[in-house]
Amino acid sequence: MIDEKGRLFGKVNIVDLIIVVIVLAAAAFIGMKLLGPESEIANTQKVRITMFCEETPDFVAAQLEEGAEAWDAANQVTLGTLKSWTLGESKSAVTDITGEVVEISRSGYNSVTLVCEGEGVVSDHGVTIGSTLYANGQSASVYFGDCKLFLDIADIEVIG
Repeated sequence: MIDEKGRLFGKVNIVDLIIVVIVLAAAAFIGMKLLGPESEIANTQKVRITMFCEETPDFVAAQLEEGAEAWDAANQVTLGTLKSWTLGESKSAVTDITGEVVEISRSGYNSVTLVCEGEGVVSDHGVTIGSTLYANGQSASVYFGDCKLFLDIADIEVIG
């Protein structure tokens, strides 16, 4: 099988064969780590994130544009793109003269419900986008194009 020059079947050098086998095994190992069932790439799913901003000035809400990038400034993560938004009355909590906390609406301000779509790794605790975990109820400051809103995540759902 191995001749006097160290070739297998007289054609392949045994040292070269060992090196090729080691390289192939290393490539298979790395491939399984990067693309195997436990990898982040393999588990990425499309998600729809609904966010709610209690109050933002009318002039900011008027500048929102469909397709704008949703960018979390604090974590430097792109959440996805803005698909839709709806305006409502602004919601502010204040204490009245009796000491009761009441909700009021301010003139010149709106509440905004925003829906963006992106990709992330979904788990029981929310969705990880980039290296940041997002969950319902989480507060964030998010840019939509050149508009910055201070908001809360209201819903995260996996989409087709």
